[in-house]
Amino acid sequence: MPTITPDHLHALLASTDRDAALVVVAGRASVVPGDPSRGGPEEALVITTRDAVIAELDTGANEEQIERLAQRLDVALESLGS
Repeated sequence: MPTITPDHLHALLASTDRDAALVVVAGRASVVPGDPSRGGPEEALVITTRDAVIAELDTGANEEQIERLAQRLDVALESLGS
């Protein structure tokens, strides 16, 4: 089962916080407001930010593009051994 799913990216994109980030803590992914490196849990691994996803997907993202990005992020996370 993947750690990063399209649902995580949808939640990140839906965030009203421009600085929201997708992080992994203890093997679980979640969207957190603001920059987690400023006061977030030390063990949080930042996977991507809202702005980075918007830049990657551009304005006309479809579900297939979101699924592919989620897969790429999940593979990258797996390669880190997390």
